Amino acid sequence: MTTMTEVSVEQRLTDPELLMRPERLQALAPSRVSAARAVLERVVRENWRIERVAFDIDEKSSGEALYRVHARDRVFDFVVYGFEPDLSSRTGRITEKNWDMMAALIEGETTPESRAVTREELPKLYVGRAVPGTLTWARSNRSFRAFDHVVDALADGRQPDTRFLWEIGYLMRNTGLDGNGTFNTRSFLALDDEHPLRDPLHAQLFTAYLMREYAADLANTLAAHRSDAAVELSPELRRMIGIGNGSALGLLFFVNTHPMLVGQWMRARQHLIVEAAKLPLAPGTDGAARIEELLDQASAYYTADPYLYQHFREPHEVGADLAIAGEVFRDLLAEGPTTGERLLAELVGRIDDEAWEVVAANLLELLPAETVELALAGGIRSELMRSQPTMRVDELRSLIEREYAWALAIDMDAAGAREYVWYKSADAEEPRRGPAGEVAGGRNWALDLPGDLQSLVATLDAFAADERVGSVLAARPDLRGVIERVQSLAGLAYHSPHMNMLDREFVPVSIVRFMNAAIHGLHRTVDTEDLRNVLGLIYIGAPTAADIADGTARIDPYPAIPAGPAQEAQR
Repeated sequence: MTTMTEVSVEQRLTDPELLMRPERLQALAPSRVSAARAVLERVVRENWRIERVAFDIDEKSSGEALYRVHARDRVFDFVVYGFEPDLSSRTGRITEKNWDMMAALIEGETTPESRAVTREELPKLYVGRAVPGTLTWARSNRSFRAFDHVVDALADGRQPDTRFLWEIGYLMRNTGLDGNGTFNTRSFLALDDEHPLRDPLHAQLFTAYLMREYAADLANTLAAHRSDAAVELSPELRRMIGIGNGSALGLLFFVNTHPMLVGQWMRARQHLIVEAAKLPLAPGTDGAARIEELLDQASAYYTADPYLYQHFREPHEVGADLAIAGEVFRDLLAEGPTTGERLLAELVGRIDDEAWEVVAANLLELLPAETVELALAGGIRSELMRSQPTMRVDELRSLIEREYAWALAIDMDAAGAREYVWYKSADAEEPRRGPAGEVAGGRNWALDLPGDLQSLVATLDAFAADERVGSVLAARPDLRGVIERVQSLAGLAYHSPHMNMLDREFVPVSIVRFMNAAIHGLHRTVDTEDLRNVLGLIYIGAPTAADIADGTARIDPYPAIPAGPAQEAQR
């Protein structure tokens, strides 16, 4: 087998045999092409105006708030419903009906009638239906330790403990960002090409940004309700605090069921990195200075990460590797002009994959915004898979052998290869994994791509080379799904992780983290002990709506803890 040190940097970045392994996917870093960062860049570049129209929230956190977003020639309303916190029946599951806030992002200016319908439908969740023009439904709960500490401090006329807030990282945590057709929301595929939130996942991640604004506004409001001497959260702390997030096995199924979205996004990301890696970096130029600055900031940021990790690499080790990367880059510059490609080549084998991927992601900062947006825009306009019954059997076999050699090579009869089955929890309606011998009956929700492909190839042996795939479909209708998948995804390369999700050794959080970090753009993506959940932060260190309004917004990929008061917070 070819090792990672024996291949070129471009091959390492673009070869699906190397890139699509779960252990590599989990190492991919947040970048400017991640959804959270990409939509924020658009918001800042186009100077979207976020107007707080109403904030009728009482001292118990109950009431309504309305934010109006002016994005180019479009208007969106972010309608928020606040509730008094109630811990008596809170479970954290997606079927939960007890939240501290619920909200909807809706196209156009809402009316009292549409807001009343939204307030009635939102709590119904799965049996609820969004009003026309709704892009997302959202839910959030507060971090009581951080939120109560902030409100207590502000009501006392002082700023909260900076270090304490840095360690927690958020005031409220997202418990649901639903869109793309769920609950009658609009699909991104239905949005016109000029829609400000037309790209996949942008509506959801922009909703998280507005949720962050609401969390800070709520803390200020509750402090003011409590005391006439209350102060507001400082701009530095408001900027530092993100939105918490927890994701579980559902994201693994998102990857399985949206291969076109994943494949096209990955192709754009990796080829943009290759393009950026070839740009000249000469001593004394802005580009070289920017990469040096980013490597130093990234090293400090990862070193200061206070979270505890299980399966993933400890961030202080990543920080140490990034310090090495910074020194290697300075040595290369001392010799004269260089490139990101040479830097990455020098780092192969010297630093771990996770740090290497951070370096690769930072090279994207060298590209003009127009180049990045053009690569991301307008890619996927349909996720429909269709069979091609007129294709010859030998053509289908050749396609499978060429693009799925990894799947055909897996021994599905080996010990542990079919250790698990995947099912949906009756209580929480969430995906679960259990030993095959202990979960009898019911539907196995796993995408058994290796097994399905091996069955398909064995079936093709019974057909002549020049027969048509339609004959296979007629004889084996149970193979229609895998045939449609193979034919529809031909040439896309990056659509499916190279995994057997039934295997004893498969680690689900590898794919969950890939979605959260690389695609969504979350930071501090830490895994829990059960290796099923990934926590993280959205928009930590991001500019606030006030920063955007006054023209001082600055996007910092690796925020540092600001200087601030260090009163002892109750932990």
